[in-house]
Amino acid sequence: MLGIPSTITYQDDAIADVVTVVDAMVLEEIGLDAVTSTSYTEKIDVTAAGMAAFCLTYRPVLTITSLSISGSAKTETTDYKVDKNTGFVKLVPLSALLPTGRDVIEVTYTAGFDSAPADLQYAANLIACSMLNIQSHAGISREKTSTYAVTIDNDIGATIPNMARRILAKYRRVFARGMNPV
Repeated sequence: MLGIPSTITYQDDAIADVVTVVDAMVLEEIGLDAVTSTSYTEKIDVTAAGMAAFCLTYRPVLTITSLSISGSAKTETTDYKVDKNTGFVKLVPLSALLPTGRDVIEVTYTAGFDSAPADLQYAANLIACSMLNIQSHAGISREKTSTYAVTIDNDIGATIPNMARRILAKYRRVFARGMNPV
């Protein structure tokens, strides 16, 4: 994607640095600790009476290994159902409610992707190219010689190109994580 022949290696250290930074940026943007499946355990407070659903911190949810409410083990489909894309867990039947208190819910689950989605990899590549290009011209978008003039790019410091933003938006959470205050 960078168009640098493999025989040219003087930029390898800069590229390695950018790849590390971009990986961290993408994970932060999509709200995961790792792109591939990772196991998480959460204890969730229920602070309001009458609640019948809660949201897991990480998504997409691949599997729920265990879920207990007030120490009582629950079974998927019988006691709850999960929307794997949003991480929302709803009690079954509709009349079931969560008890209030600290650490009422304990859930262990895996979230992430079996492998990094191709569009997410493409977004990361776009960001990496943008960062390398910004390094090479330090934000200068135009230079003129005769009476020397410099134009600074309006997006100086904006390392995420619009196309990458659009891709990342598909994976970004649009509502608060979990129900417990951080």
